[in-house]
Order: sequence, then structure tokens, then C-alpha cells
Amino acid sequence: MGGAALLIYLVIFVGIIYMFVVIPQRKLRRQQAELMSKLSAGDEVVTTAGIYGTVTELEDAETLLLEVAEGTEIRIARAAVAKIIVDVPATDVVTDGPSPDADPDAGTA
Repeated sequence: MGGAALLIYLVIFVGIIYMFVVIPQRKLRRQQAELMSKLSAGDEVVTTAGIYGTVTELEDAETLLLEVAEGTEIRIARAAVAKIIVDVPATDVVTDGPSPDADPDAGTA
């Protein structure tokens, strides 16, 4: 009986490890591959090191050129791109006061 119980515990342990380690890693790899396939010149991105920039050229399957300041490009590995930054339209921004363009003297006598 002891050997069968040990085998059952071992199978359960392997199943738990599979659920909490292997499946999430597969999901992350799939998301990273999807991100790499969507990447194109002109995309604003942030790298895993926290560097923000604009993709200027996709050199090959491994590297790309990233403009980090006007006239300054760096070569990075495609795998270092953490995410593509999507701009939020200005019409979706809600403010709690008068617009900065409002005339401060308007409405006073």
C-alpha cells in the first residue's frame, strides 16, 4: 500500500507543477511571439529595461533599431521589447477643471 500511495502523491505533485509552472510559461511565450509578429516600423515601444522609443527599422529576425531621442538610435534584440505603447485619444481624457486654453478673465466684469 505504501508504494501505491507514494506513486499517487508523485503524480499529483507533477500535475500541480505542470499547472503552475509549465502552462503559464507557454502562455507567456505565446504572447511574446504574438507581440514580435505585430511589431513594425513606427511603433512606440518600451523595452524590458524600461527604455521608451520608436521602432525605426526591423533589421532581421533578431534585432531592430530603436530611436530613443531625435537622431539617436540604438540596436536592440527584438526579444527585449516588453510592450507596444498604444496612445489614448485626447477625447477620452476627462479633466476636473477648466481647460488650460480657457481665458482666465472670461466671465468677470
